[in-house]
Amino acid sequence: MPDINSIFRKWFASIDQLLLFTILTLIAIGIWVSIASTPAVALKLGLSPFYFVKQHVLLIPIALIFIVCLSALQPKHIRLLSLLGYFVGIALIVCTILFGSEIKGARRWLNIFGFSLQPSEFLKPFITILTAWLIAKQYKNRKFQGIFISLLSICLVIPLLLLQPDVGMMLVIVTTWLAQLFISGLSIIMILTFMISSLGALTSLYFVLPHFNDRVNRFIGSNGDDTDLYQVHKSLEAFKSGGLLGKGPGEGIVKMQVPDSHSDFIFSVIGEEFGLLVCIIIIALFVVLALRPLIKVIKSSSIFCYSAVFGIVFQIIVQVTVNISTALNIIPTKGMTLPFISYGGSSLLASSVSIGFLLALTKYNSLMYDN
Repeated sequence: MPDINSIFRKWFASIDQLLLFTILTLIAIGIWVSIASTPAVALKLGLSPFYFVKQHVLLIPIALIFIVCLSALQPKHIRLLSLLGYFVGIALIVCTILFGSEIKGARRWLNIFGFSLQPSEFLKPFITILTAWLIAKQYKNRKFQGIFISLLSICLVIPLLLLQPDVGMMLVIVTTWLAQLFISGLSIIMILTFMISSLGALTSLYFVLPHFNDRVNRFIGSNGDDTDLYQVHKSLEAFKSGGLLGKGPGEGIVKMQVPDSHSDFIFSVIGEEFGLLVCIIIIALFVVLALRPLIKVIKSSSIFCYSAVFGIVFQIIVQVTVNISTALNIIPTKGMTLPFISYGGSSLLASSVSIGFLLALTKYNSLMYDN
């Protein structure tokens, strides 16, 4: 019978402990914030006060299992898993479009055995690993059309995301792919061509998708209706009233007035109840989460690990930036959670998949050998 303690010690010694500690700290903060922010939302929906807290806490052991199991994998296993995850993710998105629940004019959620799943959240890390694999294969063998195949894999996903619609997720996936191409050494002319094409397509979406058009118009104020900006106005009020140290856990009012205070606008609740100081600490933790893997991978001899780690970190940076910028009214309102802190089972578990991959790909044997 294998010695569990010995296996755990060997695993713990192989991974980046600072990165793991950072993630565990963010998870702990997420529980803390959930206890303070979600009871008001639950009561408004006619649920028990700690309904969302219980749901959040119950998923954490699963998230930790994802992190531990995936971090133990070798790059070759991660590549195969990404290929499987890519096709399963596409199949689930198709099912979501056909059978999913429509919420706020979009079909992004699929009910599976009583659990609401957002397949596009899980597709995100898998497609990043897949495109990194294809780009790395072309780097090793110039005759292999890895970049072209990666473009096809992206093009297969884009129309499915637009049918939901989920423009934000589409932008995250496309910009991540472009960033991977940039750091892999693709010519600037090619990258600019892709970027200009993407901007042209994005401009077209403004005229084609009413949902996207409405959000942009509300942000720039072209519809002249201040009531549409209710959430962001309340969000900014929350930051002002919180000050440096906050009003105290449970003392905020924004969570009582903003429908998405436990998810998309969680940073506003943190600002009001815990203050600017805690907001800065959380941002600092995300900076460590982003920089630590990049520092470890920068000298890697594995093109795949370098591209995959950069892509996953880029996605996390984009998600954090979008969530915080939305709360501060810097960009148009976009439904994107704050990883490990916002309430949302799909976001928590998908983020855990990304972190598991990061821990696996930044191990010494992964960085030195593209096995």
